[in-house]
Amino acid sequence: MSRRKLVLGIVVTGGMFVALLGGAVTAFSVGGKPLIYRTTVNNNDLEGVEGIGTPGRVVHLSYRQRNFKEGVPDGADPFRWCEWKNGGAPAWVASTQVDGHGVFRFTNLRAGGTTVMMFPPSAGEDVCRGGLYTELLVSECDGGGGCTAWEVPTVRWLNIRRLPGSVGATMGKISGAYQAAISVADGPNDGPEYSDVVDVDQNGFDMMAQGTPGQMIEWRCGSGGTAPCPSIAIHDASTATSADPEYPFVVGTMAGHRPGGSVFAAAAMARNQPLGFTVNVNVKVRGKLDLNIGCDRARFFDFSVPFNF
Repeated sequence: MSRRKLVLGIVVTGGMFVALLGGAVTAFSVGGKPLIYRTTVNNNDLEGVEGIGTPGRVVHLSYRQRNFKEGVPDGADPFRWCEWKNGGAPAWVASTQVDGHGVFRFTNLRAGGTTVMMFPPSAGEDVCRGGLYTELLVSECDGGGGCTAWEVPTVRWLNIRRLPGSVGATMGKISGAYQAAISVADGPNDGPEYSDVVDVDQNGFDMMAQGTPGQMIEWRCGSGGTAPCPSIAIHDASTATSADPEYPFVVGTMAGHRPGGSVFAAAAMARNQPLGFTVNVNVKVRGKLDLNIGCDRARFFDFSVPFNF
C-alpha cells in the first residue's frame, strides 16, 4: 500500500467555485474559516493541500491522527478508537499566504520533510493497524495575530464487512459535516478487464445544497440508516496472460468536510483470495460539484490506475 498515489478533494459551493475560477474576490472563507477543496497524497503520504480563504491572510495547516478498529457501535463486531498519535496534540505541517484570488496552496510537503500517512499500513480487520483516521486542520490568521479556530466533522464509526456472495460493503456514521461521502473499492472502475465489472461503489451528500449543514448521516446495510451502504462484488479477473489491476485488499473510506478542517477515515480488509499483482493507485475524493461542467464531477471517489505492470 506504500506505492499508492491518491488525490483527495472536497466540494466548493457553486458561487464560490465560479468566483474562484473567475478572478479576484474580497473573501472566500466560509463563516470566517478557510475551506480545503483538494488534498494530494503521493505514495501514501500527504503531498499538497489547496483551499480558499481571505486574500492576504496566513493559513496554518496542522493534523491529528489515530488508529481505530473498524466495526459497528453495537453487536459482535464493535467499533473502537485506538490511541491518538502524539497524545492527540495537533502537529504543525506548514503555513502559507492566501493569494489575491482567495486561494492557498501547500505543495511539496513530502520533499520538505513532512510525512503524514493517510491510509493504514496494512489490511487488518478488527485490529488497530487496519484503520487510520486523519484530521486536516486549517486556521486563518490576520496581521495582528488573531487566528480562527479549526473545526472538523465528527466520525462516529466506520465498518467494512463481507456480505453473502463475496460482496464487500462499507457502513459508517458522521455528523457536523457540510459535505460527506463513503465508498468501498477492491480496484479501479476503469481497469482493462473490458467488462461491466464494478470495482467501486459510493454514496455522498452535500448538506450545504440541501440547507442542512452538520446533519447526521448514517450509511447502513439494510434498514435503519440515512442511506444504503455502498457495496461491490469482490472478484479477480486475472488470466494466465493478463492481470486485472485489483487491489490486494478491500478498502472502505469515509470523508467529511466543513470550514476549518476535513476528516478522512480509511479501513483495509484482506481479500478472500490472494492476488499476484500490486499496482499504483490513483484516487480523487471530493464532494459533488453539480455545476454542469462534466460527468467526472458527479463522483465522490474516483479510483483509477496507471497500467505499468
